[in-house]
Amino acid sequence: MKLPLALIALIALIFSAFTLPQAQAQNQTETEEALLQRVEAYLNGITTFAANFLQVNHDGSISEGEIAVSRPGRMRIKYAAPLQVEIISDGDWITYIDRELGQLSQAPLNGSHAELLVRNDLKFGEDVVVKRIKFKANLIEITIARLENPGEGSMTLVFSDNPLELRQWSVVDAQRLTTRVTLFDTRFGLTLDPALFDAPPPFPESDR
Repeated sequence: MKLPLALIALIALIFSAFTLPQAQAQNQTETEEALLQRVEAYLNGITTFAANFLQVNHDGSISEGEIAVSRPGRMRIKYAAPLQVEIISDGDWITYIDRELGQLSQAPLNGSHAELLVRNDLKFGEDVVVKRIKFKANLIEITIARLENPGEGSMTLVFSDNPLELRQWSVVDAQRLTTRVTLFDTRFGLTLDPALFDAPPPFPESDR
């Protein structure tokens, strides 16, 4: 499995229903600049959250599991059986662990799409360019890419509104392959054990 571009994404949106006229009225009166400022403030106000997720991979296969995030920098994803896979960010590195194969690999957090979700202070228009804003009934979709390397792909964040809440993200990688992630049963403001984000040591040679 490819390290964390394929990580960052999961399935169809599960959200509370809001009426279309309400959503249209708000979208007509709010400028794109004001919307982006509101989304920035929302994302930067998140300290911790945990959720269940569904992930739809580029080949149509589906995975599920649990995700925990502690900003800045820390994240843990644990896939449900039969997969024995975990992905952990400690703030500097993303570690991919496959216990069935006895494999552990690492890549820098900086420069990954995962880093956009867990960075301390996300600012649209600095190193992150907004490629598209789309209103879809009661949903807001914002597609972003890195200014320095747009060829690495893009990431689309999907929010429900009233109240604003992150529901889904999808990643299109450099090969134009899409992975989509949907969150549900999301809990914010949790007290998470820092040890949750500690990566294990490499597997002994005998376990590989």
